[in-house]
Amino acid sequence: MIELDERAYEKVRELFAPVMAHQVFCTGVIDGLYAGRVYVDDAVRPRTAFAVKDGMWWFLAGSPANRVFNAALHRAMFDRTITGERGWGGMLVCDTPAWDAYVPVLFAPRIPIATRRLRYVCTEPLAIDWRSEIPAGIDIRFVDDSLAEDGIEVHGAAAETLELRRASAAPNQAAVGYVALHERHVVAYSVINGIVNGGGDIGLYTDAGFRRRGLAFVTSAAVIEYALAHGVDIVHWDCEAFNSGSIRTAQKLGLTLEGEHTMYVLHLNATLHEVNRAWLHFDAGRYADAMAICRQHIGAAPMEAHPHFHYVLARSLLETNQSAQAFEALQQAAAAGWDSVGEVEQDFALLCEHADWPSLLAAVRENATSGA
Repeated sequence: MIELDERAYEKVRELFAPVMAHQVFCTGVIDGLYAGRVYVDDAVRPRTAFAVKDGMWWFLAGSPANRVFNAALHRAMFDRTITGERGWGGMLVCDTPAWDAYVPVLFAPRIPIATRRLRYVCTEPLAIDWRSEIPAGIDIRFVDDSLAEDGIEVHGAAAETLELRRASAAPNQAAVGYVALHERHVVAYSVINGIVNGGGDIGLYTDAGFRRRGLAFVTSAAVIEYALAHGVDIVHWDCEAFNSGSIRTAQKLGLTLEGEHTMYVLHLNATLHEVNRAWLHFDAGRYADAMAICRQHIGAAPMEAHPHFHYVLARSLLETNQSAQAFEALQQAAAAGWDSVGEVEQDFALLCEHADWPSLLAAVRENATSGA
């Protein structure tokens, strides 16, 4: 596995072309717009190539039947050559489904966390009146310094968008975004904070207490409208195939379904990898699979298991109408250190009449206090 000099990236452009068509981070690395690294099997005539951005965005292209390269890549993943010492792991997108049979070998001994993702695109102005659908009590604002001037604090990707705009001589070519405010607090946002050669990826966030109010729709409509009017040629919308809310929003916006691909996730921490594998099954509605993973890791020493295994088990039991068992698993989560009161109150509202509900919340609050 040879690290390619940035001046030679043109040699892998054809290999990465299928990925670059929908992954702007990959395009940014190959075009030299983003800092990254590219590894190949042969510096003169590469057959297989691996690109990485920020240690955690991974892209594979070319021939998957490259045993020597794959073995070297496997070592580089696990010895943190790819991620850096503080890296957690990575998210991998490959150029073709031919890699599906090889990813388990690359990730071994971890079982790959694989999600099928749908790709929507927008290249034309939206034919919708999103302003008429802004909920009462919500203010939609563009992400710029006027927010700070008004004493409004932004967070997450919205804050990153603001910083990217501040640092750029051409802010509309760096990042754009809109936030939804309720009583001067940001409760949702949509941003395009990765823009490369006229293409941008959209990212959305909505506070748990403000979901199902159409905020993802109005903020994403606002940012797409603005982006297409200010130099962006194509907006990419990428979501899990089981994310019905995101799919409905994309369809309501009138976006075009372009295709699908698989994303693989690898956590270098073995326990966190299994926790996230359990969560993926839960999020996809595969409750039996989620429970099987959790029970495997809870095993004979329940208090030594990660709190998330108990919590995912509890949620899966509740979703399958096993309320009594769900409450017992939730108590085990609290005993193991679960410390999010808000999530318990929201996710298990159906159990709030249980006689032991107050003591359960007290235990979770105690965990939050002791861990602060």
